[in-house]
Amino acid sequence: MPKSCLLFCLLVAAVCSAQQIPHAPELSNNFVAPFPQAEHQFFDKTSFALLGWNAAAETYDAVTTRHALDGRPIHELNPFGALFVNRGWAGQAVFSYGFGVGGPLLTSYLLHRTGHHKLERWVTAINALGSTTAGSWNLKH
Repeated sequence: MPKSCLLFCLLVAAVCSAQQIPHAPELSNNFVAPFPQAEHQFFDKTSFALLGWNAAAETYDAVTTRHALDGRPIHELNPFGALFVNRGWAGQAVFSYGFGVGGPLLTSYLLHRTGHHKLERWVTAINALGSTTAGSWNLKH
């Protein structure tokens, strides 16, 4: 698991360095918006597709994790996730939907508001891909 975290951090750093930094608006007597103008709406078709995939992937991972934990003597590989997942369905729901869906949604929104429109898509896509992979791994083992 630490290798995947390192890979994720390197990918985020590479994408961040490729982003264009918007110039500060000129000061004038007019009201200046605190954030750059958005290139698109936050909730557009692409965002809904990515957020839907992420929610479905988190559900897939949660169901397969519960099935694996209830049926066999295995342990959650994510040490932070184990604090929640080992407490049953309630902990699983908090971890999967609070951190797995809510975290990328909040991060994407903040990136959108600061003008990082490409990166906002990557955050949700990478999380959804990781959850899809984890769910498939659960079925194998």
